Amino acid sequence: MAQALKVSATEFARKFTTFRERVQSEGVIEITAHDRTIGGFLSAAELSHYHDMIRREREVIRVSDMDDETMALIMNSEYGKVSE
Repeated sequence: MAQALKVSATEFARKFTTFRERVQSEGVIEITAHDRTIGGFLSAAELSHYHDMIRREREVIRVSDMDDETMALIMNSEYGKVSE
């Protein structure tokens, strides 16, 4: 993922309408104050992705509910090796 565009809180407040349009192509705009990140401005697509990740974070999957292919991948995986 490309690095987020960083703008100061002052610039963000002054040029909100510009950043409202730009976030659609950037995805995320990081808001800073005194060289520290204080928040972010997300496009609708990124916000939807965020909500989906939060929902999945709480999702419980039982081993008995997994299909054979997923179980085989887990059983044959190796520690430290990146999957293909």
